Amino acid sequence: MRLMSAIVLLLMSGCSSVHSDDANYKVLIHGNEECNYDYGVEDFCDEYNQISYKNTDKTINFDKDKVLVFPEDNFGYLVVINPETQIAYPFGYLVNYKKLIFSKDSNEFCIEGDISAYRDEDSGYFCFEFTEKNFERIYDATR
Repeated sequence: MRLMSAIVLLLMSGCSSVHSDDANYKVLIHGNEECNYDYGVEDFCDEYNQISYKNTDKTINFDKDKVLVFPEDNFGYLVVINPETQIAYPFGYLVNYKKLIFSKDSNEFCIEGDISAYRDEDSGYFCFEFTEKNFERIYDATR
């Protein structure tokens, strides 16, 4: 009888909502479940980042159903989150931007400023297109 009760309890708990407030966001890089970019030091799955994803204002501001999270002090990493699926898509560049342009109705964003990743540092104006597998650089005017 105890075994049957445990099985019923286990089955019932498995039927609860997959996206609870306590659930961690899944992090996808290049379409794969990963926590950091090659040669990158930022752990996008760590507790600090998970708390940031959960505490982000979920007002949709990008790509029709997502939130583009950006550092308020203009320096750091950009992350696209999907509040519905609880998936985070970190942008592979550390940015120091003067201007960030994006729209609720588009999957593209532009950065005026500095971007850097392993062996890749540029200053200028850059535009990227977001897909759920990648951030594709679509425009580049370096200084």
